[in-house]
Amino acid sequence: MGNNKALFLSAIESFIVSEKLFGVNAKIIVAVSGGIDSIILTETLLSLREKFKLGLAIAHVNYGLRGEESDNDEAFVRDYAQNNGLYIHVKRAGMDNSMLTDTGSFQERARAVRYAFLKDLLGAYGYDYAATGHNANDNAETVFLNFLRGSGPEGLKGIPPKRGFIIRPLLSVTRKEIESFARAENLSYREDSSNLSDKYARNVVRNEIFPLIQAKLRKNIRDSINRSSGIIRSVDAYVQEQAQEQINRIVHKTGTDEYFITKDDLHTLHPVIADYVIRDVINRFFDTPVSYQITQRVKRLAEAPSGTSVILSPGHRADSESAGIRIYKRNEPEELADSIALEKEYCFHDFTFKSMFVSPDEVSFDTDKNIEYIDADKIKKPLSLRYWKHGDRIRPLGMDSEKKLSDIFIDAKVPRAHKERIPILVSPDGVIWICGIQIDNRFKVTKASKNILKLEYIPHATE
Repeated sequence: MGNNKALFLSAIESFIVSEKLFGVNAKIIVAVSGGIDSIILTETLLSLREKFKLGLAIAHVNYGLRGEESDNDEAFVRDYAQNNGLYIHVKRAGMDNSMLTDTGSFQERARAVRYAFLKDLLGAYGYDYAATGHNANDNAETVFLNFLRGSGPEGLKGIPPKRGFIIRPLLSVTRKEIESFARAENLSYREDSSNLSDKYARNVVRNEIFPLIQAKLRKNIRDSINRSSGIIRSVDAYVQEQAQEQINRIVHKTGTDEYFITKDDLHTLHPVIADYVIRDVINRFFDTPVSYQITQRVKRLAEAPSGTSVILSPGHRADSESAGIRIYKRNEPEELADSIALEKEYCFHDFTFKSMFVSPDEVSFDTDKNIEYIDADKIKKPLSLRYWKHGDRIRPLGMDSEKKLSDIFIDAKVPRAHKERIPILVSPDGVIWICGIQIDNRFKVTKASKNILKLEYIPHATE
């Protein structure tokens, strides 16, 4: 191959440098299935190892879906690693063939398993990056499939050369160039029989649709798509740069894993910039970008009544509030205390709670809602601290009738993201204090009160 080999490796090296995929002394774990792309990726990095002083190792996932064929793939990769003096990490995922009935969910789960494995290896062994073998053909197929799904700029700009810890050095070369390099270097690799299956949308595009377009409409369809995705990527980068000023201005971090955007601010933005602002906030919670459709659903919360929500994932949501949109992670609240002793201090993750007896002269009904006074003779023990539950009720000050805590929260304009984390002091007779908001009328201090208990709720500062 001679000169062609030099040109091939030079093109990849230039791409690595221009995209700043990694620098000198980088430690890289290479995802190797045994297929041609991952083998050429490894060969390329081996050729650059001395120049860049790279630390290299291999990661392989055996999904076990093709029986002996999957095991032979693993054996091949193990031999390849040994022959090249590379340490190898292998994960046996044990995925079930029943997943193949829904190829979309199967591919998503397989990808999630693979990327989680790579991420774990980075943390456990100190690698800087994980390299995958996506090439220019993969990019064209991805853009085409995303176009069919009605994707926005995030999908149409294609596969990013670098996102987080994932790098893709082969995106600058085509499958034809990769195959030519493999032949010239007489390199062995594994053929995955599933690449011929029309169960997968990507295979239909690769093996049926693109050849038809090449024959009837556009011979260089992949080049055309990649050129367009490059243009979209440049435009996207420019718009993102313009949007960053607005992101810094109107996105407020209101807690750990929680952000707030006021509706008035959002309405002042051009619709495209507003899309980018919302997309930026949502993407802070996920390893992969959310879809254009999800971004639009969250954006529409700016016109929705308070209480409307968009579920982003089982643990993430966006809520419409009167003044804006709150996007947050729903952390499971910790267990509090089944038994609260008087005149003791209790420190939890989000707050500190303490109580002490005071004389009538020390009672001060000021505006600090985090300090309250109750008549200790009116309470039954044991006292406990817990979080709000559906059906909880309280008798507000000055009232003999009960009111649902959920209505109290609405009146106090407590965001949904916060009400689940407000501690409640309770006794066998019911709610005594919604910490920081309201005490029950039954336990209020009067002129006849002799034993007065001061309650103090101290929220901890959020990041």
